Amino acid sequence: MLSSTVLYARLMARARLRHLQLLVAVAEHGSLKRAAEQVGMTQPAATQALADLEALLETPLFERHARGMRVGTAGQAVLPMVRQVLFALQSSMEALAAVASGASGLLRVGAIPAAVHGVLATRLVAFCESHPDLHVDVIEGRPDHLLQDVLAGSLHVALARQPADCPARLQFEPLLADEAVVIAGVGHPLARRRRVTLDELARWRWMRAPHGVGVRDTFDALFDGVATPAVHTVTTTSPGAAVAVLADGATLAMVPRSLAHWYVQHGLVALVDIGRRFELGTIGALALRDGRHGAALSAFIDAMREPPPAS
Repeated sequence: MLSSTVLYARLMARARLRHLQLLVAVAEHGSLKRAAEQVGMTQPAATQALADLEALLETPLFERHARGMRVGTAGQAVLPMVRQVLFALQSSMEALAAVASGASGLLRVGAIPAAVHGVLATRLVAFCESHPDLHVDVIEGRPDHLLQDVLAGSLHVALARQPADCPARLQFEPLLADEAVVIAGVGHPLARRRRVTLDELARWRWMRAPHGVGVRDTFDALFDGVATPAVHTVTTTSPGAAVAVLADGATLAMVPRSLAHWYVQHGLVALVDIGRRFELGTIGALALRDGRHGAALSAFIDAMREPPPAS
């Protein structure tokens, strides 16, 4: 059985970036022919390249079947890291291009939806105006994915809630306290009520956040031990999708106040007064402790900590 050291040495000595591109393309398309077209290779060349890579690793990465190719167990083990390598390389080229075009650098920022609306929406423009030569790339995503991207170096910082088990390599700078609130479409009967009871809430249909999102745990705890309400077939963290569903006037949702505030301000949804408060984890900045991203990242975090400008 080969050791990881030997496999790594083989890859460094004989693998090419084209091998990695092909691996990802085959996984995405399930077809060697379409993967070859995507990376600009002939099918025979792609077949040989994939065979060479599997020979290097001494294990098949894909299962071949009549309708194409499916990622095998070994392929599932290496694909996440291969994607991160290619993504990090692409990020480096974007930073290089930004510098070549006159920018002082590139700052890649990941954010959960609540941080986009609660932090970035009120502070990002002012930061960019005070740093006109810095290119800022904002990517919205799930907290677990963003955390892994920071650890891999493909994001400089993630605006998210503090993980329950924060990796030692990361530091967390708190930025915004948050709580869960109940919202409805502006035409919903409960939007005009005060002090809605739990029994009344349970009579309506709810759209829930996916498992693994903090506000979903709060929702489940709210109805623990009482009749579970009917739930919508849509489960989402997308604010746009939530607003569209709530427009039916018959659905409720529990979301972070940081996310709801903008939509309430613009008359797209309404808060439902339930007479309770449900604290959520503080939103903050997660970055590597080694300070490798320097002054630009420090200035960004400081700017996100500043109170938003008066509206």
